[in-house]
Amino acid sequence: MEYKNIKFEAIVATPACGKSYLCDKYPNTFVDVDEERLKCKYFIPENITRKELEETKGNRLFARRTKDYRKTLCQKLDTYLKQGKILIAAPHEESINYLIERGIKFCFVFPNIKMQKEIERRMIDRGNPSSFSKENSDLFFKFYESNLNESRAAVKYEFGENEYLEDILKKFNCKF
Repeated sequence: MEYKNIKFEAIVATPACGKSYLCDKYPNTFVDVDEERLKCKYFIPENITRKELEETKGNRLFARRTKDYRKTLCQKLDTYLKQGKILIAAPHEESINYLIERGIKFCFVFPNIKMQKEIERRMIDRGNPSSFSKENSDLFFKFYESNLNESRAAVKYEFGENEYLEDILKKFNCKF
């Protein structure tokens, strides 16, 4: 993938921009790193829906697996990369560290400063608890400053109103 003549091999994107949607729509192309992380970290029921999973954000009720889930996660992600899949992750340090440790260049996608209310609405629409949505909304400007200062990404993209990750990747001429 490429943006402004800068090549990258993975995507790190902030909440409510369409990561899970894109991974669900194109499972042969993309891997939802956060979902894989969750499955390695907790015992998740196999029949749980995306909406039910979203409802647990901010209050995971699942039993934890071993403390060393990261090794299992890294092995799974390595396998996906060998299969030619593109990793899409939230900006968790362990996900970013995984990419950096392996020399994988990534694009960092985050919302424009005017997006606070829209991001909060997206979280509510997808079924996140109101406490989780409100907490993220309250921290939006702090997160925005942090996003601006992200320096490990090969490329950064600040998205605007009604723009989702799928739209952004189409602008980059990505093939799904």
